[in-house]
Amino acid sequence: MIKKLLILLPSLLMFLLGPAGLSAQQSSKSKSKDRYREKDIIQPPLIRNAAAINGAGMDFSPIYYGEGIVYLSNSSTPGPAAKKHFERKSFDMFFALLDGNEEPLPPSEFSAELNSNLNEGQATFSRDKKYIFFTRNNSYKGVQKADASGKVNMKIYQARYGRYDWDDIKELPFNEDSYSCMHPSLSVDGTKLYFTSDMPGGYGGFDLYVSEYDGANWSAPVNLGPEINTDKNELFPFITFGGKTLLFSSSGHHSLGGLDMFYVNLDNIGEGVVNLNEPFNSPSDDLSMILNKDGTKGFFTSNREGGHGLTDIYSFTVPNGIQGVEKAPTQRVEIVVTDGRSGQPIPGAAIRILEPTDDGFLSSKNDFYEVDMAPTPESPNSLSLRLIRKNADELGNPDDYTNQSGVSYGNFSMFRSYLILASYDGYQTAERLYSVQPDKGGAITLALFEEAICHRMTGIVSTDKFNTRIANATLVFTHLESNQQLTYHTDINGEYNLCLPLEGEYLLQVKREGFRSNSMKVEAKRSKSVSNSIRLEPVELKSSVVGTDEQKEEAMLARPLQDGYIITMDKIRFESGKATLNQSAVRHLDAIVELMQRYPEMEIDLVVHTDSRGDDKANQTLSDERAKNAKTYLTYKGIEGKRINAFGKGEKELRNRCADGVQCSDAEHDLNNRIEVKVRKVGSAVRTP
Repeated sequence: MIKKLLILLPSLLMFLLGPAGLSAQQSSKSKSKDRYREKDIIQPPLIRNAAAINGAGMDFSPIYYGEGIVYLSNSSTPGPAAKKHFERKSFDMFFALLDGNEEPLPPSEFSAELNSNLNEGQATFSRDKKYIFFTRNNSYKGVQKADASGKVNMKIYQARYGRYDWDDIKELPFNEDSYSCMHPSLSVDGTKLYFTSDMPGGYGGFDLYVSEYDGANWSAPVNLGPEINTDKNELFPFITFGGKTLLFSSSGHHSLGGLDMFYVNLDNIGEGVVNLNEPFNSPSDDLSMILNKDGTKGFFTSNREGGHGLTDIYSFTVPNGIQGVEKAPTQRVEIVVTDGRSGQPIPGAAIRILEPTDDGFLSSKNDFYEVDMAPTPESPNSLSLRLIRKNADELGNPDDYTNQSGVSYGNFSMFRSYLILASYDGYQTAERLYSVQPDKGGAITLALFEEAICHRMTGIVSTDKFNTRIANATLVFTHLESNQQLTYHTDINGEYNLCLPLEGEYLLQVKREGFRSNSMKVEAKRSKSVSNSIRLEPVELKSSVVGTDEQKEEAMLARPLQDGYIITMDKIRFESGKATLNQSAVRHLDAIVELMQRYPEMEIDLVVHTDSRGDDKANQTLSDERAKNAKTYLTYKGIEGKRINAFGKGEKELRNRCADGVQCSDAEHDLNNRIEVKVRKVGSAVRTP
């Protein structure tokens, strides 16, 4: 299969094989172990085709970046759309966000600056995401440059992330025109760069090398030696999170067929190279394996039977890790929970340990947020969509409880950030964001303070005749003794759940446009939840027919949306200058998916706005790209594309004074970065609460 691909795609030669090819006899000097011992794993690997990103062409070389993966494709349209029509092009980089199960979502172009008319290849990133090292054709001023024999070799380049995109692109010092350097993999501490090269002095076609960084310069490359490198080809190195296990692909070491995937313990190279064997390896070519920080999930590339294109990316799950591959280094941390007033320890406090994404959202297959669509004071036809994190007791079972000394212990993976929550009955939940660093450790203390007095009030607001729940109804509570007034609203399901600060009688007024208001007295009682069902009568129904038409019209009045409404999502925090979706954007768009599923006739304009920082043309392009990616995500989730008109407006419709040349804070600028969903048509609901 690979030989056929090389005839079709000569440029792949430098990416996959090198001049030796795969037809040569297998090396006899392998020290690899016989097989991957599945019996040592409680659950066998679960391997899936990453169908959301695989097209008809070649998709390969995934690498983790932020909350997703960057990978290579030579399809003119990445992902499943390319299956219908494959038009060969140069290899470019694409980005796919990972969902809560670490499966890829639909891809988007990674970088306009890095993707060129040349072939881009495997990349790797610094831990802070500020630097990228990537493979590209040898070139001069954007034009391919051949060596003396006419062959175009590969080089490793470095770039730094700027305001809008990657810039300051330059090649690393050990590159030469006469040989190839490619497939970089950077250690998590940024001091070692592993890569593939056919430079003179190696053991075969392509060998694996390492260069070390001293804070200013890269060292001369060092060959990893004959225990790893054979007289064939070693390619696609990946250094694991702990820095001690190297994954790579090879056509030597007695591979099962073509390229196989192997690993080696760099602290004990003498133990030999281990073939990962089936089900990871197959009679076809299997390459470019990566592992997540826990070593329990990852991706690889294969042209095995059953794929969608010439080569596909596959995801896998190994719940207990791969035998012999190191676990991520951990740090033991003491978590102390105390009473905030007395300082005394609190035994039995519930400890929950969660991982936030770069934009602060909790990413998991569990739903940690509730959707709130509240009317804005600016306009009765405008709603603000917010995601509100659930209470601690709704975030799943605790990971631990404090002992009699008020202490819990946790093992945290190095260089990761955790959100630690401590809760106890009668106290407010305390939380701490903890970043694990080698020079950090010991104990952290979470002080709990007693909950404010809460007189719980719950209920449902619905129509008087057909009991249809009324969303966004306004509830005004007036404490009769103190005359203190508090305003709330029902959620999208017509429900309310709130705390009143004062005990005693309140006058409750309930109103919603299109309905007659209703008033009643309610009593807030200490340590007791009070529930009320409140009915509102429509002011006037247009239908003169009693029955189905009347019920339908009443339901239209009670729904959270009307034609012409605008839903504003201004809590989305896109990364500066980037059009790719992050977890913040995806979680907000999921709320729009739910609305459009509830109202299958609903049609929208999805409009993306930016702030005024930077060039206005660049901001227009950025907003257009963000709008396109948002629509792609909605259609991926099952919403028909014809129901969505998506476009950007750049910085044309600012919400405040922060135009060009005006000094504003980041918070003021952020108010202008938003997505607006303009409801062209709501239609009838197919699903009601």
